[in-house]
Amino acid sequence: ASLCPPRTQGQRGRGPLPAPTMIFNTVFIALCVVCGALLYVQNQGGSTSLNTTPDFKKFQRVYLLVYLCAVMGDWLQGPYVYALYTMYKFTKQQIGVLFIVGFGSSAIFGPFAGTWADKYGRKTSCILYCVLYIFSCVTKHSPSFYVLLVGRLTGGMATSILFSSFESWLVAEHNKHFFPSDWLNQTFQFATVGNSVVAIAAGWLGSMVRDSFGSLVAPFDAAIIFLAVCLAVILSSWGENKGDAAGGLPSQRLDGRSKLQVAVDSMRKDKKIIILGLIQSAFEGAMYVFVFMWTPKLEPLFQDPATSKTNLPHGQVFGCFMACCMVGSSCVKYLLAWRGTAYKYMREVYLVGALSLILPAVFRLDGWSTLACFFVFEVVCGVYFPSMGMIKSAFVAEEVRATVYNIFRIPLNIIVVSVLSNIGAMSDDTIFTACGVLLLAAACLQHVFLDLAKRDEARDSLAPAAAATEELSHLSEGEREESIGKTG
Repeated sequence: ASLCPPRTQGQRGRGPLPAPTMIFNTVFIALCVVCGALLYVQNQGGSTSLNTTPDFKKFQRVYLLVYLCAVMGDWLQGPYVYALYTMYKFTKQQIGVLFIVGFGSSAIFGPFAGTWADKYGRKTSCILYCVLYIFSCVTKHSPSFYVLLVGRLTGGMATSILFSSFESWLVAEHNKHFFPSDWLNQTFQFATVGNSVVAIAAGWLGSMVRDSFGSLVAPFDAAIIFLAVCLAVILSSWGENKGDAAGGLPSQRLDGRSKLQVAVDSMRKDKKIIILGLIQSAFEGAMYVFVFMWTPKLEPLFQDPATSKTNLPHGQVFGCFMACCMVGSSCVKYLLAWRGTAYKYMREVYLVGALSLILPAVFRLDGWSTLACFFVFEVVCGVYFPSMGMIKSAFVAEEVRATVYNIFRIPLNIIVVSVLSNIGAMSDDTIFTACGVLLLAAACLQHVFLDLAKRDEARDSLAPAAAATEELSHLSEGEREESIGKTG
């Protein structure tokens, strides 16, 4: 049953709207054309193109192959988890427990996974991701609640690795080869676009294997294949790197402390890191709730008047969402050209995202207007991921990068679990308004981050002059005049 009652004409003041599949297919194609045009223009010889080296292109291709296989293994499972649990005749309460265990294990395991990755190696951690997720997929063959519970535990652990260790390995390896930072930004952008493409392909592939084999377990078996390819490429082509402050990024000595202690100390000393973590938790918390809630929000707005059943084409809508995400990531270069660095434009991006979620909830917009707002939110998501990757790579110390990234995910998982635990007690409009408030909080925090970053830049720019003044103060009057004469 839907999480909210169907809306009638009296509730909305508008009749139910048809949602023919052809319209969504047309919108999807148009969005893909826009994205392709943006990428084509960027890759021409204009000011936004990058003259990279063959060595970097090889390095980038290998990383993207591994990363996209890893996320394909994740995307293939998503649409079928709930349906599989339903097929096994579990109650909604049991299914809720399974989902909460998954998010809870990610929250609890995350900091320790990051510490372990920083200490023993990010490559090793990514290998563990493949092994844990393959095991989680294998458990889907069992109808036993407790076997599936173990699978959710290992799946949650794997998720915490996916969103920390892969990026940490990339940043460290990129700096180890002394590649320019602009090239790293390009890799983040390609990874976000590729992630959207893979999500669309996973929807098609998952549906095909499910229908071909007549089993809801088939998509999980397909995920095992991609995870195995990911594992094989990591073992054969990746080098190991650890939290050793490679590449000249800000670093701190361990001094006998654990990686977790160093990570916590670095966050205490630099407020910007704490603010980054809160921003990530607010934005991604709202995003994960949106993933759960867009279907029950849209279905009542697209009902067939004759049957009172929804005619919302879920697959086509999801494809449009991913195409919007690709458009957003394709716009990052232009935003960088506008403001110079990612943290200078993200405040406005969060505000746009907040409005896109609050407007449909507060003003109770019709189906197409609500859908348009959701498209805008997905564009914001496309801008967010490569931009946040750039910001974190610049401000988080190398030797505790994976640990800090996983600490960021603790409040994120708390937000998601809290919402899922109380989802039956809140209307969809209340939930979307709360998500919008989270994005407003992210915008406010980004404003504070921007102010702190500007202060640090001003202090760093004055440091040479202060050092020169200090040196001159120790000289005699004659020496001071001679020194000034030389520098003048």
